[in-house]
Amino acid sequence: MKLFLLLTDVVILTAYGAYALHTFQGFETILVLLLFFFAARVLALAVHPAFMAINVGLLYFLWPYHPEILALSYLFYAALYVFLARREEQRLVLTRENTLLKVNQKNNLRYLFLKENYDSQLALNLRLEERRAIAQQIHDLLGHSMTASILQLEASAELLDDDPERARSLLNNATCMLRQGIDQVREAVHQMRADVPALKAAEMRAMIDRFRLDSGIVTVFNEEGPLDDVPAGIWQVILGNLREALTNIIRHAGATQVDIRLQALPGVVRLEVRDNGRGCENPVAGMGIGGMRERVAEYGGSLLLQNDRGMRVITLIPRRETHDDTGSGH
Repeated sequence: MKLFLLLTDVVILTAYGAYALHTFQGFETILVLLLFFFAARVLALAVHPAFMAINVGLLYFLWPYHPEILALSYLFYAALYVFLARREEQRLVLTRENTLLKVNQKNNLRYLFLKENYDSQLALNLRLEERRAIAQQIHDLLGHSMTASILQLEASAELLDDDPERARSLLNNATCMLRQGIDQVREAVHQMRADVPALKAAEMRAMIDRFRLDSGIVTVFNEEGPLDDVPAGIWQVILGNLREALTNIIRHAGATQVDIRLQALPGVVRLEVRDNGRGCENPVAGMGIGGMRERVAEYGGSLLLQNDRGMRVITLIPRRETHDDTGSGH
């Protein structure tokens, strides 16, 4: 704004000088006074407005040359200055408020994602507690069946010579009890394994819905292939990497749209998270990428990062059933 006001000074003094040149004699004196006048204006703009007193004093020396023209011009100039100063002050206030709003928005989003991580950990603790209860149930089932069967087997061993029929009956009872116990354990384990894909898929959709709601970013989610037989450990990797990718988008991408695709392909599970933000040619481990790579590497998979009109994060995990139980606690 000061540069604009200085240019206005040049225009006013040039116009007045041209008028004085054609109207009065002794233009050299007027030129010297105008140069001092302009120097005082520069000091007033660059150092302190108090130097404007010099300009007022110079009007006395310009009295024979109709300084009222110059005075009227500077009255208009003063009104323009007040208008621009107020406008600049309003702009600064709006800038500060906008900056504060952005900071608060980022803090709110960070809080929401921290809360989501807390909720996720709480859900994990609940699942671990459920597993403990199931393990206790299996232990009780096997303990009862095994204890009763062992007692009947020991009794049959003592009666084998004296009462073979009784011993054979005890052996049959022990066999039936063991089979019944194994069937009960299998049913409990099967029920536990069958519930995992549906719960994990629902947790993933809830995470995406919450991201869409909290961030205001257009989010598109597609899933392909049968997800019912994806092991629980792989689901944990998918959810962990998705959460980290969405967090990075909030913090760094500046994106307006996110596309998420989960594919259950033959032999591999593929998760792709793509945004249309500013991208990153050399992402650093501090962005959570190290943790994403570690999760994937534990299951023999890989993490791909592509800077293509934004950022594309691809998680590839081979489908190995042996990882179902070993990785389900991650």
